[in-house]
Amino acid sequence: MNSSLTIIPPKNLINKFFSKSLNPMAISKIEDGTYIEVNEAFTKITGLRRQELIGQTSVGIGHITPEQRLVIINAIKEKGYAQNIELEVRVKNNKFISELFNSSIINRGKDDFMLTVITDITKRNRAEEARQNNILFESLTAIAGTGVGVILIRGHHRQQPHPIFINDEARRAINGRPVKDLLDAIAGYEPAYFHTETSCYRVKTNLTHHNPPLKIILLEPQPDSVCIQASLKNYNLSRRQEETALLAVTGHSNREIAEKLFITEYTVKDHLKGIFQKIGVHSRSELCPKILGWL
Repeated sequence: MNSSLTIIPPKNLINKFFSKSLNPMAISKIEDGTYIEVNEAFTKITGLRRQELIGQTSVGIGHITPEQRLVIINAIKEKGYAQNIELEVRVKNNKFISELFNSSIINRGKDDFMLTVITDITKRNRAEEARQNNILFESLTAIAGTGVGVILIRGHHRQQPHPIFINDEARRAINGRPVKDLLDAIAGYEPAYFHTETSCYRVKTNLTHHNPPLKIILLEPQPDSVCIQASLKNYNLSRRQEETALLAVTGHSNREIAEKLFITEYTVKDHLKGIFQKIGVHSRSELCPKILGWL
């Protein structure tokens, strides 16, 4: 037997494999993505008949975006093929699923076409996401009892972000207020501070590796003086005024402030007058609530 003999499957067998494959398959023009042939599985996943697909483009029917098609084309230009490119695509009923794209070049006469085989990996991704969520929730739950508040948010860029996990410490901290209030309070600032009438928290945020990412918010309890000192930075006070204000709101008398700062009581009164004007209050009793945003 000649070991170098190549056996070429009959053309009708190739055609049958293409048409009856369980994986969606399509042949399209490389230059613009126009479909010239699709199999039965491809029509099922798109919800369009073969006659509706032939002559249309992948971008035109909304299956993928121009940017996604460019990813595939660039891979083909670089390697001669596109292998295991994961994309989130639109299918029938306007649902979005995760698919793996594998594309290679086929020649027909003078023209080059692209054979694309698609694998639906939505169930696999959801199973992996569920596994990651389980690990994440177990880790977040383990924080319970440490005093740190934990909030996990999906869609943190939306008008109404959706918290999918809040531990007891965080629930006590926000005390029924919308999570969006917390996001607005810390927007753009790291580290940020969140104040309630009973507690002060330093806020840290992070994103998970989920797709799309989830936002983790950690609320770490802090002494009141830390939050007060951070808030005083918003009022354009001088260094000495900040020191005086911090001591005043933490219960020190004018005499005690004078002794700690090595200044006279008259100077303390003068500093307080300037502090009241800049912060917009009239007395010591209004100073702390104003600084912490309670007024």
